[in-house]
Amino acid sequence: MLSNLSPGWLIALGMMLCVLVLFIFHKIYIFLAELFKPFKKGKSYWCRVISISDGDTLTCTRLNIRRSQTKLRFAYVDAPESSQTYGKESQRIVKTMIYKKLVRVKITDVDRYGRCVGVIYRYRRNVNEEMVKRGAAWVYEEYIRDKKQLKHMMALQDHARKHKKGLWKNSKPMRPSVYRKQSK
Repeated sequence: MLSNLSPGWLIALGMMLCVLVLFIFHKIYIFLAELFKPFKKGKSYWCRVISISDGDTLTCTRLNIRRSQTKLRFAYVDAPESSQTYGKESQRIVKTMIYKKLVRVKITDVDRYGRCVGVIYRYRRNVNEEMVKRGAAWVYEEYIRDKKQLKHMMALQDHARKHKKGLWKNSKPMRPSVYRKQSK
């Protein structure tokens, strides 16, 4: 069949075949590059939680071929330090909710320590909001830019404070940021 074609047509056919192969290799390269990429700001990812450092920091394994591990910090909340009053309880609450479970993470930022900062979802439940609702963390007001979201988070915190849930059982709980400054 190809022997009936002139040399000009054979060269043109070969060039078109080369372009097609290059196009396919390019698409495969883009697909694999996206699959192996680390977390990016503004994107959502599925991962499995493999360890809980404290009430607002965890390590998870991303569900890609590379199984990259990433340290994540909860966005918009500040949980007590492990050595602080209610710190171990806060860590335990996070552990019961998401340890060794599949979660969806929406990356909002990368902090100064190189940790990704994000909103963690278990099913459709926002774990960050759940921590505030249960009185296991404070709202990090300085980092919430959306007024509606700030109002919602503050309402959750006020409700937990009013009903003396979690860390609000103490008469004067200390913010983790203040505790960290005192510890230095």
